[in-house]
Amino acid sequence: MRRAPRVLSLLTGLMLLVVPMAAHADVNDFTVTDFTADETLTRADKQGELHVVEHISVDFTDYNHGILRAIPQSYKHHSLKLHVNKVTSDTGAPSQYSTSSSNGNTVLKIGDPDRTVTGLQGYTIDYTVQNVVTFYSGHDELYWDVNGDQWDEPFTHVAVMLHVPQAAYTADPTPECMAGSYGTTSSDCTITAANGTVMASATDLGAGQTLTYVVAFHKGYFQPASLLEQVMDYALPILEFAVPVLAAGLTGLLWWLRRGRDAKGRGTIVPEYTPPQGVTPLDAGAITDFKVDNRDLTATFIDLARRGYIRIIEERHDRPLIKDKVTYTLELRNAEWSTCTPQEIQLLGAMFTSKQVGEKVGLTSEKNKLYKTATSLRKSVSADLTARGFFKQNPYKFATYGSISFSLVFLIIWFGGFLSGLGVGAPLLAGIVVGAIIFFLFVRAMPARTAAGVAAKEQLLGLKLYMETAEKDRMEKLEGPEATYAAGAGEPERTVELFEKLLPYAIVLQVEKKWAGKFEGIYTSPPDWYSGNWTAFNVGYLAGSLNDGFGAAINTSFAAPRSSGGSGFGGGGFAGGGGGGGGGGGW
Repeated sequence: MRRAPRVLSLLTGLMLLVVPMAAHADVNDFTVTDFTADETLTRADKQGELHVVEHISVDFTDYNHGILRAIPQSYKHHSLKLHVNKVTSDTGAPSQYSTSSSNGNTVLKIGDPDRTVTGLQGYTIDYTVQNVVTFYSGHDELYWDVNGDQWDEPFTHVAVMLHVPQAAYTADPTPECMAGSYGTTSSDCTITAANGTVMASATDLGAGQTLTYVVAFHKGYFQPASLLEQVMDYALPILEFAVPVLAAGLTGLLWWLRRGRDAKGRGTIVPEYTPPQGVTPLDAGAITDFKVDNRDLTATFIDLARRGYIRIIEERHDRPLIKDKVTYTLELRNAEWSTCTPQEIQLLGAMFTSKQVGEKVGLTSEKNKLYKTATSLRKSVSADLTARGFFKQNPYKFATYGSISFSLVFLIIWFGGFLSGLGVGAPLLAGIVVGAIIFFLFVRAMPARTAAGVAAKEQLLGLKLYMETAEKDRMEKLEGPEATYAAGAGEPERTVELFEKLLPYAIVLQVEKKWAGKFEGIYTSPPDWYSGNWTAFNVGYLAGSLNDGFGAAINTSFAAPRSSGGSGFGGGGFAGGGGGGGGGGGW
């Protein structure tokens, strides 16, 4: 008896496998048994107003809430000014509706979300559109899709009865009809015209197929829109686009004019032979471009090395047939950091955790471990320089604000469909995106220097001018009319100490190779703070190795960690060529 539940469960499972489950139809698995449109063209709008009454009979195979009807919002770049008059049902199906915008259509969602219907149901949609007539040199015409080619359901019968003013109608050219998928010229349909009424019909149209007709009119009955009217057609979309763009642009501009401009400096760059007082290489990098990058970190390590805190050890590993591998190790030489800046102490502490003289750290082994340290340094340097009076506002915060505003652009684009469903049109959506981009650009331009910051930047640019100008060029300019080079007469003596002191700043200012070029042959032996390739050693090799090889190692060590990878699997006229139409479906 204790086996009975197990046996019952087994039998139940077998029955589920053997007895086929009932197929479950979806809400789009139905047929439009009849789609009949009664259309009346008038001169209520001088470009032609079409009053449309559509009778749509469907045969639901499932329990549906109702149907969707998508009606185009424009034709040949003109707004159709769609106005839905009413929606009813002659079979008693719920006929309440809501509207949304999607892919250039106004979508009517007809039915009750709390009720379902099935079987044969009928819906009547009454609406008006304008700007429907197209104007040519010999005639004007109405070229119109009846049911539209955006349905996923088949049609048993489609018909249209068009009422036109007799004074407007002409049989030259004669009315034509096309039926089928978009682009087909098939005339597998019938069309007749008599006494101001044009009738067309087609049977057995498949999903994505439509009935289309074209009717001609005498010139002069309908009138093309004037230039002003054409502009007014676009006035609202232009306004929707312009408002957020202008609002963001003016807000950003006023903000930048008030707080985003550097203080006025002397405006002339003259050669300088020392960096600004109290400005480290790390500070210098931030003062010149508002951020701390890995080049500035490289320069800081070199500055710490030449001041006796660390030794940079370069090791070359021979590899047959391929390029030799070069690695870099840092050795702690001085654990007394009281004279270092807080940022330098933070950097040394992150590298040498034991704080014991002789401790060695391979940069390769630290790969990706120091990213948080670099991020923290960028924040602290920016905040410190602001507190010391070099920046009007903390530049790092603006980098964060910029990231937020740029992320907002992607969020708006990502949720575009959702916003569209809430009634936000494409022009307004585009205006919000462009406005957010403009605001982002102003945010990026907001960091500004104080008078002290501008003076420091100009002094650094003067130092760069001195370091990158060759002796021959300097002498020529001293003899020329350029008075700015008169200060060159006081150029300091070129010594090993001068080269090493300014080398970190040369790296920050990206002139290290030109700076090294001024000191060829100055070393009689390599510096004690650098251990490397002795046989190839010279001042040019030292500068190149430190900036290129050592700098690349710093880039790797302080780079953001990579995310782990995932799986890699992953006759002129044609049907659908007219205005109107659209599509539909179920829900």
